[in-house]
Amino acid sequence: MSDAKPSQLSHMAPVFPVTDIAASIAYYRDKLLFEVRFEWADKEGEPVRYAVLGRENVGLHLTQSDQARQATAYCFVDGIDGYYALAKKAGANITEDIADQPWQMREFETVDPDGNVLLFGEHLDRAEA
Repeated sequence: MSDAKPSQLSHMAPVFPVTDIAASIAYYRDKLLFEVRFEWADKEGEPVRYAVLGRENVGLHLTQSDQARQATAYCFVDGIDGYYALAKKAGANITEDIADQPWQMREFETVDPDGNVLLFGEHLDRAEA
């Protein structure tokens, strides 16, 4: 018998394929106010081909790809109205304005330069509005 530690999933980070990783890093950093936590190039002096960005406890990975293959991720937020105001002021590409949804979420949608969709939402019973 094994004395292996019981497994427990800890967190998940979506990986978005992007055709211009520099532009995508700039979008998430400058418009959605994520920080760049890691960048990888195969050799020194070569372009970055993988990056990890984050904000608070949320991680997002970007990978350089020759073909755009749109992905979607949903991010739960505490204080959705404040974050929406920050992202809007920073010039994020807001494709659906913040609104209360019938599924008991207050949310908004943004799309990055490659068409990847990132939705942000907060349960209505916790939202500030």
